[in-house]
Amino acid sequence: MRGLRSRKLPLKQEQDIMETYGPTVYGPLQDQFRSTAQAANVKAAVKLLAACQDDQTTFDGESNGVFTESFIELFRKAATRKKNAPELIDAIRERYYYPRPNFFEYGAIIPSFDAAFPFQIDIPDAAVVKGSRKPDLKPTPAGRNLTKEEEWDEVKVKRNAQLLVTWKVPPAKDIDPGKDIDILEKGADYLVLEMKTTPHEHSWSAAHALRQSLLAAGLEAVVEPIMSVSPAQDKRATREGDANNPDYIREWPPAMGEAAIGWHLGDAHSQLAKATAEVRATPGAHVRIAHLDTGYIAGHPALPENLDLQRQRNFVSKENPDLAQDKPESGQDGHGLGTVVLLAGGKVTKTQTFGEYEGYIGGAPVATVVPCRISESVVIMNDRTFAEAIDYAIGEGCEVVSMSMAGKPSQRMARAVNRAYEAGIVVVSAASNCWYKGTGALLPKCVLFPAAFERVIAATGAMYDHKPYDVDFLREGSERAISTQYMQGSWGPASRMTRALAGYTPNTPWASSVHPFVRSGGGTSSATPQVAATAALYIARHRNEMEQKGYYDEGKKWMKVEAVRHALFTSAAKGNVFADWKKYYGNGIIRAWDALQVPVAEPSTLVQSPSAESTWWGIVEIVGSFFKRRKLFRSTTPVPPEEALAAELLHLLQTDPQFYELFSRIDLSNPVEIEATIGQPGFRDKVLASPYASSWLKEAMMM
Repeated sequence: MRGLRSRKLPLKQEQDIMETYGPTVYGPLQDQFRSTAQAANVKAAVKLLAACQDDQTTFDGESNGVFTESFIELFRKAATRKKNAPELIDAIRERYYYPRPNFFEYGAIIPSFDAAFPFQIDIPDAAVVKGSRKPDLKPTPAGRNLTKEEEWDEVKVKRNAQLLVTWKVPPAKDIDPGKDIDILEKGADYLVLEMKTTPHEHSWSAAHALRQSLLAAGLEAVVEPIMSVSPAQDKRATREGDANNPDYIREWPPAMGEAAIGWHLGDAHSQLAKATAEVRATPGAHVRIAHLDTGYIAGHPALPENLDLQRQRNFVSKENPDLAQDKPESGQDGHGLGTVVLLAGGKVTKTQTFGEYEGYIGGAPVATVVPCRISESVVIMNDRTFAEAIDYAIGEGCEVVSMSMAGKPSQRMARAVNRAYEAGIVVVSAASNCWYKGTGALLPKCVLFPAAFERVIAATGAMYDHKPYDVDFLREGSERAISTQYMQGSWGPASRMTRALAGYTPNTPWASSVHPFVRSGGGTSSATPQVAATAALYIARHRNEMEQKGYYDEGKKWMKVEAVRHALFTSAAKGNVFADWKKYYGNGIIRAWDALQVPVAEPSTLVQSPSAESTWWGIVEIVGSFFKRRKLFRSTTPVPPEEALAAELLHLLQTDPQFYELFSRIDLSNPVEIEATIGQPGFRDKVLASPYASSWLKEAMMM
């Protein structure tokens, strides 16, 4: 009943039946009807909608097969009866991940039948035939084929699930994954797999199913997703790198004529230009930053002067590990380029900035920057590449990490954050963005991970006028057309804002591959490198004092992180620029030069932040303990570990829009609140209704 069982006969019974009845019953029947294929001569218009591909086996649902149940749910919606056959099969493919529903057509081409609901009986003009189509017998490629130019209201990012399999005891021989699974990476005790017929939304279903299959084969392993995908970061939903729109986004301040490119660096805003000048005047000042993003685009005139190409590293599977370059056609027009230039970009001329600005464009151009490509698109947050890049940054002596990406938490992500913190690295991560209109609520309106860990600085957004980067503070009377203007910054709840700090966005300069710059950089992607640059300048300016206080000694390096955060937080602009600063900014808006004037904090005043791993694992333990008392774990059949189901549930809150409002306000550090929430009948009913929840999780919610 978990959507993972088939009515197919067990192999042993099938073999016994064929041995007994094959020669006398099935063989003669097959011979009687075995003839040359006649599909090409069929005059009718044939459309096959089936539960699986020819070489797959379908599964049971709760009461019917998963395919039939999908039909039943869809037919309850009036809009379904307006879909033609391809649209209907696409809708079903959104409802379950495996096997892949099949659509096959051949025979007469009847335009009215092609456009109509396939189960309509009386179709007008059904006698009008416009040719014929031969059956396409080629294998159907996995995943839907959506063009890059889809309409806004149909934006869907289609990525296959990727799973990490960690062996408890490595198998004695290689595993044949079959044709539906690709092995992306292989180590002594692990595999990284891509599930070619499984969309990323159903990664946990695939993980549970794969673990059960391995157990049945006598292999014990931990199987978990490694990738989260954000449709809200897709190219069609942001103005980051929109080279065809070089002007300011008129809905948000500033507007054309109010400011020049580079406004965010000035004394009235981040003070980064003034702070950089002071660090340049400091003898021996230096600092190294790891930039985790999609990489850089070679040849841009504003690339950092100290971009460390010797240390560049690419962590994306099947790419050159020694080349961290992005491509202009990547779908983000160089997200990594835009953020690395804001972080430490070099000198630009007025001819490159519409005649508006001349000078250093980056927040910390004195810093050395190590480019790390951890994803081919900002859409994707892969905790494996994140963890590997963090370890690389530690090994290369980086002291700041800047990452304008966000995703779903994992124990691996948390451990990487802990390693960075204990190595004295200040990690700055985007709080995330969300959308208030358009395709619907894309992403929860809150701080996501790793920014939500207390050992990370969460970068939120403040605008030109120091008001929050939030729809409530849009320009009065501005026109709102469905477009990228519907993006806003994320913040809150209060429990996730204790280590937050705001940088300036939107309408910051954004390095482009068409124009040298556009004026419409946006999202917390723009704010993050400014916060990271402020941290880097403080380290470069106060390195000697921190060394004298022992903050570079083993076992005390975390004190450097806390000392830097103390300076940035205490110097930040607060009520003097915006009354409700704590709600939206946590600790205020960066003031880089003011931060440099803050003395290095004494060891006795510094308090170690809670472990990211214990924070995440504590949440998982609470939820897992709840599941352990449910019906599922009273059965004798094999079930996924309770901690795996707990992690799936927490990911579900960030995947299914019906939970976004809840996830945006719940205190993840409060076990009483968490258990009370997940124990409510209304919450249970939402999980049971969610198309993203695995059948295992649904069963675990039952008493």
